[in-house]
Amino acid sequence: MQDRKPAARETIDALRALKQQFDAAAEGSEKSARVAADALLLAPELAEDAAALRKHFSRTAEDQRQLAQSAGRLLRKLEQDEAKKVAAEKARFRTRTSDVRARIKSARVKNTAVAVFIDRSGSITAKPFSAALDGAAVLDAPVCLYAGARDAEWVRGDILDPETRKALFKSGPSSDFKPAVTEMIKTAAVNKLNGQKSHFVVISDGGFHDYPAAKVEMEKLLRNHLRATVDFVIFGRTDTGMEILSEQLAKEFPGKVKAHIVNGPAYWQGTEEDLSQATQATVAAAITARLHPPRKAKPAAQPSPT
Repeated sequence: MQDRKPAARETIDALRALKQQFDAAAEGSEKSARVAADALLLAPELAEDAAALRKHFSRTAEDQRQLAQSAGRLLRKLEQDEAKKVAAEKARFRTRTSDVRARIKSARVKNTAVAVFIDRSGSITAKPFSAALDGAAVLDAPVCLYAGARDAEWVRGDILDPETRKALFKSGPSSDFKPAVTEMIKTAAVNKLNGQKSHFVVISDGGFHDYPAAKVEMEKLLRNHLRATVDFVIFGRTDTGMEILSEQLAKEFPGKVKAHIVNGPAYWQGTEEDLSQATQATVAAAITARLHPPRKAKPAAQPSPT
């Protein structure tokens, strides 16, 4: 009994080679059977020997053809299973975000342009980075990655594709937030010219090094009539620089800034998928509240004085 599960690709390659061997052997046996048949015509006095050879090689060719067919059936089944496995792996990020994406899409407001800014500094590991991409994917919005002082890069390609994700995960040495806010200002200015409001979702672990400069830039974004709002989605910890920044800005610009903490078991002990689901839920709740704020209840009618 084998102690290990064989690799599907190795088995497929071995079966393909085995089928080729059986096909080649069958052709060789068929050729030998034809030689025996020719010998029978040329030397009828040795008919018994020629017939025995012909019978043997014909039977061997048939057996080898059947073995080749068996190998072929196994090969096709394993190839189909492997193709399904590859397709499932390629679609796994798309699959695990599909329900939330559908809900968010149905909740969109036409005159609000959404963009997502994701921290990919050195403190962001693969697990939160993948969860952040899933959080961005449910919004079906442009994504910008930021890290160092001159690093704010808009993503090209499908963030739900595994190969694209591998290429995007290249952590920067530090985390400066000002470059990301500068991109927000540029984006909001273009959106305003197009008659749209802007809403930005920032997904980060909350740490960054350029607090004073980033705060000044955020004030420009929120003060200069750019019709912009921001939600911070922060992984893991409270009282980070980003949460403190959001609290200060919320006081200066009421209703425009809010922080949301993704904490608890999903972050600390959970799997990548656990954190993904928690992030998706946080982003969905934040964007739904932002795009569809609850209506203020009208004050109850007072009885008219008699």
